[in-house]
Amino acid sequence: MNRKSSLIIVDDDMSLIKMLREALSLEGYQCETAPDAYSALDRIQDISFDFMIADVVLPDMNGLELTKRAKALRPEMAVIIMTGFLEDFTYDEVVEAGATDFIKKPFTIKEITARLKHVRMQEEMRSLMLRDQLTGVYNRRGFFTMVEHLFKVAKRKKRGMYMLYADLDNLKQINDKFGHQEGDAALEDIAAILKKNYRESDIIARIGGDEFVVIPVGTKGDRIETILERLDKAIESHNLKSSREYRLSISAGLAFYDPENPSSVDELLARGDRSMYERKKKKEHALSDL
Repeated sequence: MNRKSSLIIVDDDMSLIKMLREALSLEGYQCETAPDAYSALDRIQDISFDFMIADVVLPDMNGLELTKRAKALRPEMAVIIMTGFLEDFTYDEVVEAGATDFIKKPFTIKEITARLKHVRMQEEMRSLMLRDQLTGVYNRRGFFTMVEHLFKVAKRKKRGMYMLYADLDNLKQINDKFGHQEGDAALEDIAAILKKNYRESDIIARIGGDEFVVIPVGTKGDRIETILERLDKAIESHNLKSSREYRLSISAGLAFYDPENPSSVDELLARGDRSMYERKKKKEHALSDL
């Protein structure tokens, strides 16, 4: 491993998690432990782990429910469920919760490290299919895959959220004047600005040639203009530091997902596109009046 993979082990058996932590640390993993689900979720909120290894039976929450909540916070974290009895759940339940694999107790360190390597390989292959190769953010397929899970969480918590829909201005002119390599650099810069200004747990995706979406960027009660102004300021800060021969700018709109009146992903994207287009036209009219 070039970079040490990080993991959190969740179990109320102190002797087991001590043994796993010591053994997996020797294998090159950065290990943390938690005795119950809620303390694990607190750590996952603060730290982006590569893996979670969790017992299916915990004192405060079922391991599959922990997996659902943990994946809502860290969608790309791989999860292995431990169990003393395979009758505790079915493979379909494991997959539905968001776990990648499960392992039956008792097991050897050689067996768990082999599972970790296999799961990492599966996750890397999955990530390649869901990621945009140029920018590193999710591609359109990745967005649709991740946002459906986010919708389920929003419905369960009855919490509405805003999606940002942004279009990079003048990409064709950049390509025509400076070449497609510079156009690619502009797209990479916008993706980097979005990743810097939004949380790691937010879904950031390039869904078209020059179109990006981010969800969530706010919740019910947040001021729309504040959300958009914050991003404009981040782009302006980038332009002041940039040595490129052009200025980056975007046209952005917002669409609200209401769990009380849920819409499909396509409907949300269509609303975001309309909002972006309306704001783009207003900006063009304002510039033409100068």
